[in-house]
Amino acid sequence: MKTQLGKRLLAELMGWDDAQATVEFAWLQTMVEYKYDHYQGYSPGSRFFVNLLSWLAQFAPADRATAYDLIRTKLVFISQREMHHLVGLTLPRLHRDNRRAVADQLGVPMCTTWGNAVAEKRLTEVNRRTVYIGLSDGARTDVLRRLNEGVISNEQIVAATEISEKKWDKLRAGLADRLRKEHLGGVPALFERICLVDDFTASGSSLIRKDKGQWKGKVPTFISQMSERPDQNRFGTHVTKDCVVQIHHYIGTEKSRRVIDDLLGEYKLELGELKISFKATYSMVLYESIVIGDSSDARLVDLLRRYYSASCADDHTGKDIWFGYKQCGLPLILDHNTPNNSIALLWAASARSAEGLAHEMKPLFPRKKRHVEHGQSI
Repeated sequence: MKTQLGKRLLAELMGWDDAQATVEFAWLQTMVEYKYDHYQGYSPGSRFFVNLLSWLAQFAPADRATAYDLIRTKLVFISQREMHHLVGLTLPRLHRDNRRAVADQLGVPMCTTWGNAVAEKRLTEVNRRTVYIGLSDGARTDVLRRLNEGVISNEQIVAATEISEKKWDKLRAGLADRLRKEHLGGVPALFERICLVDDFTASGSSLIRKDKGQWKGKVPTFISQMSERPDQNRFGTHVTKDCVVQIHHYIGTEKSRRVIDDLLGEYKLELGELKISFKATYSMVLYESIVIGDSSDARLVDLLRRYYSASCADDHTGKDIWFGYKQCGLPLILDHNTPNNSIALLWAASARSAEGLAHEMKPLFPRKKRHVEHGQSI
Protein backbone atom coordinates (compact mmCIF):
# COMPACT_ATOMS: atom_id res chain seq x y z
CA MET A 1 0.00 0.00 0.00
CA LYS A 2 1.28 3.45 -0.91
CA THR A 3 2.18 5.49 2.16
CA GLN A 4 0.05 8.51 1.19
CA LEU A 5 -2.99 6.33 0.50
CA GLY A 6 -2.50 4.55 3.81
CA LYS A 7 -2.35 7.86 5.66
CA ARG A 8 -5.49 9.17 3.95
CA LEU A 9 -7.42 6.00 4.78
CA LEU A 10 -6.20 6.12 8.38
CA ALA A 11 -7.24 9.76 8.79
CA GLU A 12 -10.71 8.95 7.42
CA LEU A 13 -11.02 5.89 9.64
CA MET A 14 -10.07 7.85 12.77
CA GLY A 15 -11.93 11.03 11.83
CA TRP A 16 -8.84 13.23 12.23
CA ASP A 17 -8.79 16.81 10.98
CA ASP A 18 -5.71 18.12 9.16
CA ALA A 19 -4.07 19.46 12.33
CA GLN A 20 -4.39 16.22 14.27
CA ALA A 21 -3.45 14.12 11.25
CA THR A 22 -0.24 16.11 10.81
CA VAL A 23 0.78 15.48 14.43
CA GLU A 24 -0.12 11.78 14.39
CA PHE A 25 1.52 11.03 11.05
CA ALA A 26 4.79 12.65 12.15
CA TRP A 27 4.90 10.37 15.20
CA LEU A 28 3.75 7.28 13.28
CA GLN A 29 6.27 7.77 10.49
CA THR A 30 9.13 7.89 12.98
CA MET A 31 7.98 4.80 14.87
CA VAL A 32 7.18 2.86 11.69
CA GLU A 33 10.58 3.49 10.14
CA TYR A 34 12.56 2.94 13.32
CA LYS A 35 10.61 0.04 14.83
CA TYR A 36 7.22 -1.19 13.71
CA ASP A 37 7.97 -2.08 10.09
CA HIS A 38 10.84 -4.27 11.29
CA TYR A 39 8.61 -6.62 13.26
CA GLN A 40 9.65 -10.12 12.19
CA GLY A 41 6.20 -11.59 12.68
CA TYR A 42 4.86 -9.91 9.54
CA SER A 43 4.61 -12.01 6.41
CA PRO A 44 6.76 -11.04 3.40
CA GLY A 45 5.55 -7.78 1.89
CA SER A 46 3.37 -6.92 4.88
CA ARG A 47 3.86 -3.60 6.66
CA PHE A 48 2.64 -1.96 9.83
CA PHE A 49 0.26 0.55 8.19
CA VAL A 50 -1.74 -2.24 6.51
CA ASN A 51 -2.06 -4.12 9.80
CA LEU A 52 -2.92 -0.94 11.68
CA LEU A 53 -5.79 -0.15 9.28
CA SER A 54 -7.17 -3.69 9.52
CA TRP A 55 -6.76 -3.72 13.29
CA LEU A 56 -8.47 -0.36 13.86
CA ALA A 57 -11.28 -1.20 11.43
CA GLN A 58 -12.42 -4.09 13.66
CA PHE A 59 -13.53 -1.62 16.34
CA ALA A 60 -16.71 0.41 16.40
CA PRO A 61 -16.06 4.10 15.54
CA ALA A 62 -16.59 5.09 19.18
CA ASP A 63 -13.88 2.64 20.32
CA ARG A 64 -11.16 3.49 17.81
CA ALA A 65 -9.72 6.42 19.75
CA THR A 66 -9.24 4.18 22.82
CA ALA A 67 -7.60 1.49 20.69
CA TYR A 68 -5.27 3.97 19.01
CA ASP A 69 -4.38 5.54 22.37
CA LEU A 70 -3.18 2.10 23.48
CA ILE A 71 -0.61 2.17 20.68
CA ARG A 72 0.17 5.86 21.06
CA THR A 73 0.75 6.02 24.81
CA LYS A 74 1.24 2.51 26.24
CA LEU A 75 2.90 0.25 23.67
CA VAL A 76 6.47 -0.83 24.47
CA PHE A 77 8.30 -2.10 21.37
CA ILE A 78 11.80 -3.51 21.87
CA SER A 79 13.66 -3.26 18.56
CA GLN A 80 16.49 -5.54 17.50
CA ARG A 81 19.03 -2.80 18.12
CA GLU A 82 17.67 -2.24 21.63
CA MET A 83 17.69 -5.97 22.35
CA HIS A 84 21.31 -6.22 21.23
CA HIS A 85 22.10 -3.33 23.57
CA LEU A 86 20.57 -5.32 26.44
CA VAL A 87 22.66 -8.32 25.40
CA GLY A 88 25.70 -6.04 25.53
CA LEU A 89 24.88 -5.06 29.12
CA THR A 90 25.03 -8.70 30.24
CA LEU A 91 28.76 -9.22 30.68
CA PRO A 92 29.40 -5.95 32.56
CA ARG A 93 26.57 -6.89 34.93
CA LEU A 94 27.79 -10.45 35.45
CA HIS A 95 31.42 -9.43 35.86
CA ARG A 96 30.39 -6.85 38.45
CA ASP A 97 28.59 -9.59 40.37
CA ASN A 98 31.74 -11.71 40.15
CA ARG A 99 33.82 -8.83 41.49
CA ARG A 100 31.42 -8.36 44.38
CA ALA A 101 31.62 -12.09 45.16
CA VAL A 102 35.43 -11.96 45.13
CA ALA A 103 35.38 -8.97 47.48
CA ASP A 104 33.14 -10.91 49.87
CA GLN A 105 35.44 -13.93 49.72
CA LEU A 106 38.47 -11.81 50.55
CA GLY A 107 36.63 -9.77 53.16
CA VAL A 108 37.46 -6.42 51.55
CA PRO A 109 35.30 -3.58 50.21
CA MET A 110 34.47 -4.02 46.55
CA CYS A 111 36.01 -0.65 45.66
CA THR A 112 39.42 -1.88 46.81
CA THR A 113 39.52 -4.87 44.46
CA TRP A 114 40.70 -2.73 41.53
CA GLY A 115 44.50 -2.79 41.60
CA ASN A 116 44.52 -5.51 44.26
CA ALA A 117 46.70 -8.26 42.77
CA VAL A 118 45.10 -11.06 44.79
CA ALA A 119 41.58 -9.90 43.96
CA GLU A 120 42.34 -9.39 40.27
CA LYS A 121 43.87 -12.86 39.99
CA ARG A 122 40.86 -14.42 41.69
CA LEU A 123 38.49 -12.43 39.48
CA THR A 124 40.28 -13.67 36.36
CA GLU A 125 39.89 -17.20 37.66
CA VAL A 126 36.15 -16.77 38.27
CA ASN A 127 35.55 -15.21 34.86
CA ARG A 128 37.44 -17.99 33.07
CA ARG A 129 35.61 -20.67 35.06
CA THR A 130 32.18 -19.46 33.93
CA VAL A 131 30.16 -21.18 31.20
CA TYR A 132 27.30 -19.39 29.42
CA ILE A 133 24.36 -21.52 28.28
CA GLY A 134 21.34 -20.38 26.27
CA LEU A 135 17.92 -21.38 27.58
CA SER A 136 16.19 -20.80 24.22
CA ASP A 137 16.88 -19.49 20.74
CA GLY A 138 15.98 -16.04 22.11
CA ALA A 139 19.16 -16.12 24.23
CA ARG A 140 21.12 -14.78 21.23
CA THR A 141 24.30 -16.52 22.30
CA ASP A 142 25.83 -15.63 18.91
CA VAL A 143 25.35 -11.93 19.64
CA LEU A 144 26.63 -12.38 23.18
CA ARG A 145 29.80 -13.98 21.83
CA ARG A 146 30.41 -11.36 19.14
CA LEU A 147 29.86 -8.43 21.49
CA ASN A 148 32.39 -9.89 23.93
CA GLU A 149 35.12 -11.10 21.61
CA GLY A 150 38.36 -11.37 23.56
CA VAL A 151 36.50 -11.28 26.88
CA ILE A 152 34.90 -14.72 26.70
CA SER A 153 35.96 -17.53 24.42
CA ASN A 154 33.92 -19.71 22.08
CA GLU A 155 34.49 -22.62 24.46
CA GLN A 156 32.60 -20.76 27.20
CA ILE A 157 29.31 -20.43 25.28
CA VAL A 158 26.79 -23.17 24.56
CA ALA A 159 23.61 -22.50 22.57
CA ALA A 160 21.33 -25.02 24.34
CA THR A 161 20.99 -26.75 27.71
CA GLU A 162 21.06 -30.33 26.38
CA ILE A 163 24.81 -30.85 26.43
CA SER A 164 26.38 -34.19 25.54
CA GLU A 165 29.19 -35.87 27.45
CA LYS A 166 31.53 -35.20 24.55
CA LYS A 167 30.65 -31.51 24.58
CA TRP A 168 31.18 -31.25 28.35
CA ASP A 169 34.60 -32.85 27.93
CA LYS A 170 35.42 -30.31 25.23
CA LEU A 171 34.30 -27.45 27.47
CA ARG A 172 36.48 -28.73 30.31
CA ALA A 173 39.49 -29.11 28.01
CA GLY A 174 39.02 -25.55 26.79
CA LEU A 175 38.83 -24.35 30.38
CA ALA A 176 42.06 -26.14 31.29
CA ASP A 177 43.77 -24.49 28.31
CA ARG A 178 42.55 -21.03 29.34
CA LEU A 179 43.73 -21.50 32.89
CA ARG A 180 47.20 -22.51 31.67
CA LYS A 181 47.42 -19.41 29.47
CA GLU A 182 46.48 -17.23 32.46
CA HIS A 183 49.19 -18.97 34.55
CA LEU A 184 46.48 -20.55 36.70
CA GLY A 185 47.50 -24.14 36.04
CA GLY A 186 47.07 -25.12 39.69
CA VAL A 187 43.38 -24.23 39.62
CA PRO A 188 41.02 -27.21 39.01
CA ALA A 189 39.57 -27.26 35.50
CA LEU A 190 36.01 -27.22 36.80
CA PHE A 191 33.40 -24.55 36.12
CA GLU A 192 32.38 -22.74 39.27
CA ARG A 193 29.69 -20.54 37.69
CA ILE A 194 26.98 -21.49 35.21
CA CYS A 195 25.19 -18.58 33.60
CA LEU A 196 21.87 -19.51 31.99
CA VAL A 197 20.82 -16.72 29.62
CA ASP A 198 17.48 -15.97 27.98
CA ASP A 199 15.76 -13.01 26.40
CA PHE A 200 12.55 -12.47 28.35
CA THR A 201 10.48 -13.60 31.31
CA ALA A 202 7.15 -12.14 32.40
CA SER A 203 5.61 -14.63 34.82
CA GLY A 204 8.63 -16.81 35.62
CA SER A 205 6.59 -19.99 35.10
CA SER A 206 8.56 -21.27 32.12
CA LEU A 207 11.76 -20.93 34.14
CA ILE A 208 10.62 -22.61 37.35
CA ARG A 209 7.27 -23.66 38.82
CA LYS A 210 5.81 -26.30 41.09
CA ASP A 211 3.03 -28.38 39.56
CA LYS A 212 1.24 -30.95 41.75
CA GLY A 213 4.27 -31.19 44.00
CA GLN A 214 6.72 -31.62 41.11
CA TRP A 215 9.32 -29.07 40.07
CA LYS A 216 9.10 -28.11 36.41
CA GLY A 217 10.59 -25.49 34.12
CA LYS A 218 13.91 -24.81 32.47
CA VAL A 219 16.00 -24.64 35.65
CA PRO A 220 14.80 -27.90 37.29
CA THR A 221 15.07 -29.65 33.92
CA PHE A 222 18.66 -28.45 33.48
CA ILE A 223 19.70 -29.46 37.00
CA SER A 224 18.11 -32.91 36.50
CA GLN A 225 19.97 -33.39 33.22
CA MET A 226 23.19 -32.50 35.04
CA SER A 227 22.77 -34.84 37.97
CA GLU A 228 20.03 -37.47 37.64
CA ARG A 229 22.25 -40.29 36.26
CA PRO A 230 25.19 -41.38 38.47
CA ASP A 231 27.30 -42.20 35.41
CA GLN A 232 26.68 -38.75 33.92
CA ASN A 233 26.72 -36.49 36.97
CA ARG A 234 28.50 -33.29 35.92
CA PHE A 235 28.84 -31.98 39.45
CA GLY A 236 32.34 -32.80 40.64
CA THR A 237 33.57 -33.90 37.21
CA HIS A 238 32.94 -30.82 35.07
CA VAL A 239 31.32 -28.35 37.47
CA THR A 240 32.14 -27.72 41.13
CA LYS A 241 29.67 -29.21 43.60
CA ASP A 242 29.09 -25.79 45.17
CA CYS A 243 28.76 -23.88 41.90
CA VAL A 244 26.69 -20.75 41.38
CA VAL A 245 23.89 -21.00 38.82
CA GLN A 246 23.09 -17.50 37.65
CA ILE A 247 19.99 -17.02 35.50
CA HIS A 248 20.22 -13.84 33.47
CA HIS A 249 17.37 -12.45 31.38
CA TYR A 250 17.80 -9.48 29.09
CA ILE A 251 14.27 -8.35 30.01
CA GLY A 252 12.18 -9.21 33.05
CA THR A 253 9.22 -7.87 34.97
CA GLU A 254 8.74 -6.98 38.61
CA LYS A 255 6.32 -9.91 38.87
CA SER A 256 8.78 -12.43 37.42
CA ARG A 257 11.58 -11.15 39.63
CA ARG A 258 9.54 -11.78 42.79
CA VAL A 259 8.27 -15.17 41.64
CA ILE A 260 11.66 -16.44 40.46
CA ASP A 261 13.49 -15.36 43.62
CA ASP A 262 10.91 -17.06 45.86
CA LEU A 263 10.79 -20.30 43.87
CA LEU A 264 14.57 -20.59 43.46
CA GLY A 265 14.95 -20.24 47.22
CA GLU A 266 12.38 -22.99 47.80
CA TYR A 267 13.86 -25.23 45.11
CA LYS A 268 17.37 -24.94 46.56
CA LEU A 269 16.17 -26.31 49.90
CA GLU A 270 14.96 -29.49 48.18
CA LEU A 271 18.19 -30.31 46.34
CA GLY A 272 19.58 -32.41 49.16
CA GLU A 273 23.34 -32.95 48.84
CA LEU A 274 23.75 -30.51 45.96
CA LYS A 275 25.14 -27.26 47.37
CA ILE A 276 24.20 -25.08 44.43
CA SER A 277 23.57 -21.35 44.86
CA PHE A 278 21.08 -19.60 42.59
CA LYS A 279 21.03 -15.98 41.50
CA ALA A 280 18.64 -14.25 39.10
CA THR A 281 19.68 -11.05 37.31
CA TYR A 282 18.40 -8.87 34.47
CA SER A 283 19.68 -6.34 31.97
CA MET A 284 16.37 -4.47 32.31
CA VAL A 285 13.29 -4.86 34.51
CA LEU A 286 10.03 -3.40 33.21
CA TYR A 287 8.29 -1.10 35.66
CA GLU A 288 5.06 -2.30 37.27
CA SER A 289 3.44 0.95 36.09
CA ILE A 290 3.25 -0.26 32.47
CA VAL A 291 1.08 -3.27 33.41
CA ILE A 292 -2.56 -3.12 32.30
CA GLY A 293 -5.05 -4.70 34.70
CA ASP A 294 -8.51 -4.35 36.18
CA SER A 295 -7.56 -1.09 37.90
CA SER A 296 -6.31 0.53 34.66
CA ASP A 297 -8.31 2.98 32.55
CA ALA A 298 -11.89 1.70 32.53
CA ARG A 299 -12.42 2.39 28.82
CA LEU A 300 -9.34 0.40 27.87
CA VAL A 301 -10.19 -2.53 30.15
CA ASP A 302 -13.71 -2.60 28.71
CA LEU A 303 -12.25 -2.59 25.18
CA LEU A 304 -9.94 -5.51 25.94
CA ARG A 305 -12.81 -7.57 27.31
CA ARG A 306 -15.48 -6.75 24.72
CA TYR A 307 -13.25 -7.43 21.73
CA TYR A 308 -11.77 -10.60 23.16
CA SER A 309 -12.58 -13.94 21.55
CA ALA A 310 -12.22 -17.03 23.71
CA SER A 311 -11.23 -18.99 20.59
CA CYS A 312 -7.69 -17.58 20.77
CA ALA A 313 -7.03 -19.44 24.05
CA ASP A 314 -5.72 -22.99 24.21
CA ASP A 315 -4.69 -25.60 26.76
CA HIS A 316 -1.33 -23.94 27.22
CA THR A 317 -2.53 -20.38 27.81
CA GLY A 318 -5.67 -21.22 29.75
CA LYS A 319 -8.94 -19.31 29.57
CA ASP A 320 -9.79 -15.60 29.80
CA ILE A 321 -6.43 -14.25 28.64
CA TRP A 322 -7.51 -10.76 27.56
CA PHE A 323 -4.67 -9.52 29.81
CA GLY A 324 -2.36 -12.18 28.38
CA TYR A 325 -0.98 -15.44 29.71
CA LYS A 326 -0.91 -15.50 33.52
CA GLN A 327 -2.74 -12.14 33.40
CA CYS A 328 0.59 -10.32 33.05
CA GLY A 329 -1.07 -7.41 31.24
CA LEU A 330 1.96 -6.27 29.26
CA PRO A 331 1.65 -3.87 26.29
CA LEU A 332 4.95 -5.33 25.05
CA ILE A 333 6.21 -6.28 21.60
CA LEU A 334 9.61 -7.87 20.97
CA ASP A 335 11.09 -7.39 17.50
CA HIS A 336 11.10 -11.14 16.68
CA ASN A 337 7.73 -12.06 18.23
CA THR A 338 5.05 -10.93 20.66
CA PRO A 339 5.01 -12.66 24.07
CA ASN A 340 1.70 -14.30 24.94
CA ASN A 341 2.01 -12.46 28.28
CA SER A 342 1.11 -9.31 26.37
CA ILE A 343 -2.52 -8.23 26.19
CA ALA A 344 -4.32 -10.45 23.70
CA LEU A 345 -5.73 -7.64 21.58
CA LEU A 346 -2.22 -6.92 20.27
CA TRP A 347 -1.31 -10.42 19.08
CA ALA A 348 -4.25 -12.85 19.15
CA ALA A 349 -6.35 -13.97 16.18
CA SER A 350 -9.61 -15.87 16.37
CA ALA A 351 -9.28 -19.56 15.58
CA ARG A 352 -10.15 -20.22 11.94
CA SER A 353 -12.47 -23.08 12.82
CA ALA A 354 -14.41 -21.13 15.43
CA GLU A 355 -18.07 -20.48 14.66
CA GLY A 356 -20.61 -18.05 16.03
CA LEU A 357 -17.98 -15.65 17.35
CA ALA A 358 -19.19 -12.48 19.03
CA HIS A 359 -16.06 -10.86 17.61
CA GLU A 360 -13.34 -11.95 15.24
CA MET A 361 -10.00 -10.79 16.65
CA LYS A 362 -7.46 -9.34 14.22
CA PRO A 363 -3.88 -8.94 15.48
CA LEU A 364 -1.77 -5.83 15.07
CA PHE A 365 1.43 -7.81 15.67
CA PRO A 366 0.75 -11.47 14.71
CA ARG A 367 2.33 -13.93 17.09
CA LYS A 368 4.18 -17.11 16.08
CA LYS A 369 3.13 -19.86 18.47
CA ARG A 370 5.59 -22.22 20.09
CA HIS A 371 2.89 -24.50 21.47
CA VAL A 372 0.38 -25.68 18.85
CA GLU A 373 -2.66 -27.80 19.71
CA HIS A 374 -3.04 -31.13 17.91
CA GLY A 375 -4.74 -30.63 14.58
CA GLN A 376 -4.57 -26.84 14.81
CA SER A 377 -3.39 -24.93 11.76
CA ILE A 378 -0.78 -22.21 12.16
